[in-house]
Amino acid sequence: LAVSIDKPLLTPVEYGYRSTSPTNIWRSFLAVLLSDVFKTAIVAFLIAAGVTLLSKCLTGKAASSALSNIYNNISTKLKKFAAVITKSSRAKPVDRPVPMPFEGDGGWGKCTLRSKKNVGTSPFTVYEFALPKPEYNIPLALGQQVDFCCLSSDDDICMGSFYPYEVGNESGSIQRGVLKIVVPDSESVEKNAAQVGMGNSKFIEVLKDEMHTGDEIAIKPGKSFLQYNGKHVPVTDMVCVASGLGIVPIVDQVKSISPKGTSSVKTTSVVWINENRSDFDLAMDELEKEYMKYSTKLAVSCIMDDLKKPLDKNREVEEAVPYFNAGTMAVVSGPKRFAETAKAYLNRKGYPDNCICVLP
Repeated sequence: LAVSIDKPLLTPVEYGYRSTSPTNIWRSFLAVLLSDVFKTAIVAFLIAAGVTLLSKCLTGKAASSALSNIYNNISTKLKKFAAVITKSSRAKPVDRPVPMPFEGDGGWGKCTLRSKKNVGTSPFTVYEFALPKPEYNIPLALGQQVDFCCLSSDDDICMGSFYPYEVGNESGSIQRGVLKIVVPDSESVEKNAAQVGMGNSKFIEVLKDEMHTGDEIAIKPGKSFLQYNGKHVPVTDMVCVASGLGIVPIVDQVKSISPKGTSSVKTTSVVWINENRSDFDLAMDELEKEYMKYSTKLAVSCIMDDLKKPLDKNREVEEAVPYFNAGTMAVVSGPKRFAETAKAYLNRKGYPDNCICVLP
């Protein structure tokens, strides 16, 4: 891997140097002056000084007794107030995700099937799995899959590899306690295989017909496929061409590199091509939400067309996919036949092979 597209624009050293300035020191000083603890100390001091002066001015047992009562009442209230301030200002423990350990044979862990539901009117189903602890998360790189393994009713070992389905999560947030994947839901093994490959298709069949809520499945982090081997670094522009389920890792990528300061990428173009309108239910809302947040650096084109038709015969595709410029990385994601067609199309638009990453 020649370059990481999610490398911060500023290194920690540069960030620390830039953040130390007279302005920041002055702000810190003001924060101390305006804090509740500082105010409490000042009020306590003034009250104590006032009581002391008043006691010197007044004489007699009645005055002394009255002053003593006043002092005790004020002292009690100040102690209660100080206790409240101390409790509220005490640092709360940070609720951080914990990387899930994979300590089984072969580096496997386990999860439990929690639920499954259809995605709108699309021919896809989301399966949600519960991790062993609610604070667990599976730390994955961009373009990295999760491997699954289970036994069929015939005691055959069935394995599948899928990208996590992050739709619905906020940019930069970490999903904890659960893992979601989305799979095609065709009755035909061959049709599912056309989308995700024969091995994954067989796993989906077992998942759909034999696995029930509460059943355990073995999981572990899989291979990472997002690589850039081009000569021009850093990557400044991304062009993503996807179809069907291929949009899943693209959405994750967009959410990771779009926020300001998270990467060297300045512009991202996403071209999502499907044959059926219902297929867009998979991530249309999510892409729209990301576009509304980052409209100055993100372009999204959702195109409905016959996938057997050459891409250069579609005017919308031609307008959405720019010609190659130095520093551009292209990512192709979708069914195998579509990926081959899209890669050849990008080659004709000047993209060299070492600047094109094909996600399975």
